[in-house]
Amino acid sequence: MIRVLVVEDSRFMRGVINTILSRDPEIEVVGSAADGLEAVEAVCALRPDVVTMDVEMPRADGLSAVERIMSERPTPIVMISAYTRRDSSAAIRALELSFTVDLGLEALRDEIVGKVRMASRVRPVRTAHRAPAPPPPTVAASSNEPPSEDRRHWEWTPCVIMAASTGGPAALLALVPQLGADFPAAVLIVQHMPAPYTAAFAGELAGRCAMRVKEAVHGEWIERGVVYVCPGSHHLTLAPGGRIVLHAPPTRDSECPSADLAMMSMARRVGARSIGVILTGMGRDGAAGARAIRRAGGLVIAQDEATSVVFGMPRAAAEAGAVNAVLPLDSIPSTLADYVADVVRAAKRGRRAV
Repeated sequence: MIRVLVVEDSRFMRGVINTILSRDPEIEVVGSAADGLEAVEAVCALRPDVVTMDVEMPRADGLSAVERIMSERPTPIVMISAYTRRDSSAAIRALELSFTVDLGLEALRDEIVGKVRMASRVRPVRTAHRAPAPPPPTVAASSNEPPSEDRRHWEWTPCVIMAASTGGPAALLALVPQLGADFPAAVLIVQHMPAPYTAAFAGELAGRCAMRVKEAVHGEWIERGVVYVCPGSHHLTLAPGGRIVLHAPPTRDSECPSADLAMMSMARRVGARSIGVILTGMGRDGAAGARAIRRAGGLVIAQDEATSVVFGMPRAAAEAGAVNAVLPLDSIPSTLADYVADVVRAAKRGRRAV
């Protein structure tokens, strides 16, 4: 049985969620809480397998409760709230602290039960520490202005692509700010995330990074020192010379955005200057793309199992023989910095030799 704690300030909605979950023979609702403080106490007392959590509640809101739970007793959490639809920054903060956000109650039974079942299979890790809240996000402006530097730099610019799914927002928010303002590579991020939230996620990253961060725009040229977040509504590939091309998925069932498509395109356009990073996530997306990068002479790093919320994507890439190194999350930034510096030096020496 999957033991679930329901946290919702509305008595009516608690009843609705309880009814939905109780209809599944493998789910047991073991308790409920009406606000964030009650939620923290109930998690410690009942030790549920999964918590469903509202965002906007009295005394302590859902995000505050999630921070405490993930710091004191990590537990898979499904955010269920209309508020997350209206306020993308709240949803991004929830995604950083927990594992999935339900975008409303329209889908009801299938959506909620499916997310609870998925969350029950996640191995929780401590993704929050009780510390002051980060500064408010600053959304980077997205424009089609030409690059600020000569396009001839493209021939020695390394390109890093980071692929993630479940647990990815927290991993990326920990990893990318460590790269520093002078990181001499372009960074592309493919995070499995609904379309309305990737712009807010780019804003959250921008508020924490010294590098420039923006949501990718069709037709713009990638530059070193800039982080591009793939929109959740499109696949991303690269045209010759490093121009971003965004494609709408052919069907609603397509995994979008696709890490495989982006990585295979990067391998084709960037070759040995390609660097792939496969982070926490369910499924196999990124494994085929990692193989393409390796065949092109690039480097592929996978996050290790101990620091992954879900080791599915890193494991798939490793089992495919496409990974150079499996590293804990906190070792990836320094490894990237050292490798990128070597790539830049080697490329510049090659230019001078020619």
